[in-house]
Amino acid sequence: MKTAANRIVGVFIPPELASGSDNLHRYQLFIAVNLSLIVVIFLAQVYAILFSGQSTSGTVWTLGFTLPLQLWLMSAVILFRMTQRFKSAVNSSLGLMFLTVAGVIAFLGGPLGSVSVSMLFAPPIFAFVLLGLKAGLIWAVAVYVVVMAGGVMELLGVEFPDIEETPNLQVGELIHLNVAYITVMVMIVLYELSNRRYRQELVRIAQRDDLTRLPNRTAFYRYIGDAIAYFEARQIPFALAYIDLNNFKPVNDEHGHAAGDKALRVFAERLGKVIRSQDQLCRLAGDEFAILLNDCVDERLARLVVERLRRQMEKPILLDNGHAITLSASIGLAYYPRDATTLEALLHVADERMYRHKREAKRQYAIEYSD
Repeated sequence: MKTAANRIVGVFIPPELASGSDNLHRYQLFIAVNLSLIVVIFLAQVYAILFSGQSTSGTVWTLGFTLPLQLWLMSAVILFRMTQRFKSAVNSSLGLMFLTVAGVIAFLGGPLGSVSVSMLFAPPIFAFVLLGLKAGLIWAVAVYVVVMAGGVMELLGVEFPDIEETPNLQVGELIHLNVAYITVMVMIVLYELSNRRYRQELVRIAQRDDLTRLPNRTAFYRYIGDAIAYFEARQIPFALAYIDLNNFKPVNDEHGHAAGDKALRVFAERLGKVIRSQDQLCRLAGDEFAILLNDCVDERLARLVVERLRRQMEKPILLDNGHAITLSASIGLAYYPRDATTLEALLHVADERMYRHKREAKRQYAIEYSD
């Protein structure tokens, strides 16, 4: 279930980019960071207005710097939502953030005298994370040039104005430092959370069959390893069913690969109907499937699943071209630990029994055909 934060972020992602995009985690991060910055700046405004003790003119200066930044951060999110121009939205956010912070530094003592200079570290970090290495380097060089130029100017005797009128100057500087620190930390935390979800999604995709959306061979081997570990801990056996469709190649040859793909999807759906919620169904490759029957303390349970599958296969599959086909399959059952006590040995037993079943089915077909 999506969290409230995920739902809020999802509102601002263009529908066309909401799924199936390699950069979805970057889009989510951009929106989350912009919204978080708006909140952080708002909290700083509250302090400056209500608790800092600064004069009316100081409050005007504070709002004059921060309100445009908040409005533009929100505008950049809306721009992305309406135009789908991600790089433009990010660069516009970074550009105004940079100009605002540079302005604050210029009016609060210059780069060597203002604690707010630490805020300039944020744009390059954002650019590295959101736009990649090239954009990050460009922003890093730009920030470095500006900070160094301002510092050299101060060393040469140029005096920057200092409009800070807060009675307790050290408290004001502490607030600036906190805003800079929190801004960077928010970016890093959100990036790590987003990157973690992205890696998890990559792992999920790598272990998922594109056609049937079932777990693939890689996931299947992991499931068996987990089942063996569970047996060693709880002594609860399990069973493995190898399934291979009989004479499936003619389906592709006579009706086309699109029809064959539909038949495989329908077959996968029917397999899903015969297993329990705790079992694992996988597509290994081509027309080969496997079922891991967890908590199989009685071998009759595995045979019951096989019988249910046979009844499902008796139902014809209607193809898009109007033809109907009926599939049959060869099935090999192996029981852990009765038949084998290692993953490789268990797979071998199930595979051998499946091919024995297939050879018997071919002989039966030959006899019926000759008759």
